[in-house]
Amino acid sequence: MTDRRKMLWYDKIIINLYIAKYIWGGDGNMKKKRIEQNEIKRYFLIIAAFLSFMILSLLFFLSWLQQDVEVSSRKTVATNVERQSYHLKSVLDIQFNYLSGMASYMGEREDLFCQENKRLIQSIVKEQDLDLIGIMKANGDAYYNNGARKNVKNRGYFKKAMQGQKIMSTPLASKVDGRTKVILAVPIYRNGQVTGVLGASYNVGALNQMLFDDIYDGIGFSMIIDTSGKIISCDSGLSYRKIGINDNVYDFYTKSGEVAEKTMKSAKANIKKQESGILVLKEKNATRYLAYEPLHINNWMLCYIVPQSKAQEGFQFIVNKEVILFEVIGVGVITFLILIFQRTSMKQKEMREIASRDGLTQLYNREGTEQRIKEWLHSDRTKAGGVFMMMDVDYFKQINDTYGHAVGDRVLYKVGHLLKSSFRENDIVGRIGGDEFLIFMKGITSEEFAIRRMENLQQYLRELPIEELEEHTLTCSMGAAFMPKDGTTFGELYKHADEALYTTKEMAGMDLASIMRRKRKKYRYFIQIPRKNLLIL
Repeated sequence: MTDRRKMLWYDKIIINLYIAKYIWGGDGNMKKKRIEQNEIKRYFLIIAAFLSFMILSLLFFLSWLQQDVEVSSRKTVATNVERQSYHLKSVLDIQFNYLSGMASYMGEREDLFCQENKRLIQSIVKEQDLDLIGIMKANGDAYYNNGARKNVKNRGYFKKAMQGQKIMSTPLASKVDGRTKVILAVPIYRNGQVTGVLGASYNVGALNQMLFDDIYDGIGFSMIIDTSGKIISCDSGLSYRKIGINDNVYDFYTKSGEVAEKTMKSAKANIKKQESGILVLKEKNATRYLAYEPLHINNWMLCYIVPQSKAQEGFQFIVNKEVILFEVIGVGVITFLILIFQRTSMKQKEMREIASRDGLTQLYNREGTEQRIKEWLHSDRTKAGGVFMMMDVDYFKQINDTYGHAVGDRVLYKVGHLLKSSFRENDIVGRIGGDEFLIFMKGITSEEFAIRRMENLQQYLRELPIEELEEHTLTCSMGAAFMPKDGTTFGELYKHADEALYTTKEMAGMDLASIMRRKRKKYRYFIQIPRKNLLIL
């Protein structure tokens, strides 16, 4: 190739010399120099055109990338607010359920103001995040844990609770101790009839602020508003907040010029329909996001405002990489071309690899797993056969519900690490969703071998140390399909393995002989027998 290039270049020089001599005769050297200069000019023009194209392309890409960062950062903010809204409602539901339990106990007493009930509400205040608790009779007479008495028969929350509803009052109806709070009220039943109400004041604003303390390093603030834009509660002590408890959200941001009237009108319609959304607040030197999410309580909306710069910090590395590319352009055309090729190919490979991995377990994700199995199935190595295994962790939902998602994530991480170390490097191991895993063993056709591997995996799983689960033991359910016996495509193998997994779960608790008899009839799978020391919560 090198000799050929030299020959081509040499031929080109000879041809140019020949043309120069043929056309201009004795002035060949001068004409040759002019031709070379013209060629150099054309070369630089081509390079300049190419560089201009590259720069314009990079500028376009940078603009497109910035738009993508904008969209992604908005989605992230909206997702955080959605999660916190769900969390806030969950906390309130817990308080309602707790009060309902206490109300059921109090309803068993003939006199709601008996000493036992009075002592009970005093103990509740000490143990719960409730400021003031009152027992209210059907005539509206109320007794509070601090000894105060009053009549609340005209209060809206009391009337609705007497109708059998669990209700949260508006802040205007429940200003207690000089602070804006709400009343959580539940009916007290006796023999199926509402005989009174148990109510408690609750600082929703403080809870709302606490939920957002660890998001975006605590920069930003939250509000709870109603459909009219009135602020129910908002964070306090933030100098950059500007908006106050007595302001109307719609009027404030429209009059300040941060949001166009047309945009605010659309957001107002969304809020009235209890739909989520996000606004971009633009000031002279700053831009902020205002995300809103329905609380599904009293038609209230949870709002969170955060600076755009803070919301986009997680994406800043992308912009920094592009700036480096522009600096590299000045080094030289050759260096630039080589560098851009290397960075592009490396970045694409890296992004493809990241996109195919599960962030928690570092196994392949669903798309990555399916893609690699399909690639292998379409290759010329499929004659060697394979085993398509599906597995999920038993009682994983109970683990999350009992010990929390942090422990659940730790279980998934440990299981992923166990699977990665239990199979060959060329086998395909992935997490395809939740607590579901998929393993494809290449070149294996022996059912007995596959069953032994699943038995070993079950044993390893039982011995997996998760100190947060204490003495409980992890188990899993598995299903398997064999290639080519059960199919030669991903869909066929997935279907048979999934059916086997489903059948495995159905037969939990059966003796091993019965399971193996069914196994021979239809599916290839294994289940842990006997099921002792299972994690049953």
